[in-house]
Amino acid sequence: MSYPEYQADLQRIHESEVYGRAVFDTAARLTRHQGRKAKWLALKALEEQTLQRYLDYMAQTGQNVIEPTGWALKGRAEGAALAAMPWRLAMTLVRNATGPFQEKFLRLKEHAKEEERAFFAYVYAHEKALEAFAEKELARDPDSLKAVESLLVG
Repeated sequence: MSYPEYQADLQRIHESEVYGRAVFDTAARLTRHQGRKAKWLALKALEEQTLQRYLDYMAQTGQNVIEPTGWALKGRAEGAALAAMPWRLAMTLVRNATGPFQEKFLRLKEHAKEEERAFFAYVYAHEKALEAFAEKELARDPDSLKAVESLLVG
C-alpha cells in the first residue's frame, strides 16, 4: 500500500492503541463506580487486542515498529481526568476523540490491498465501536458495550 500519508496513518494506529490502553486503564483504576470500572476495562481490553493485532501485522509485513513517545503518559493523565469528571462529559469526550482517528483509519482501509483489507477494516471497526459505546452511554442504552464486545476475541 502506498499513498502520501500511509506511514503516518499506520503509526497513528500504534499511538492510538498505546494511548487508549493508558486512558482506559487509568480511568478504571481511579473510578469508584464498579459498573463504570467494568466498562473502562472492556475498552482497555479492546485497545490491548488491537495493539497486539497491529504488532502482529507489522511483524508479518516486515515493517519497523516505532514506539510512540509520550502517548502512554498523555493517556494516563487524560484517563485520570476522565475518571474524575461527570460520566456524561467523559462519554462526550470519548466520542469526540474518535473522530480524528476514524479519518486516518478509514483512509488506511480504503487504500488497503486485498490481503490487508480485513486488518484495516478491523482497525476502523474498533474506532467505530468506541464511538458507538460512548453514544449509547449518552443515550443511557444498557447495551452500550455490544459493539466493543463483538470485536473482542475469546
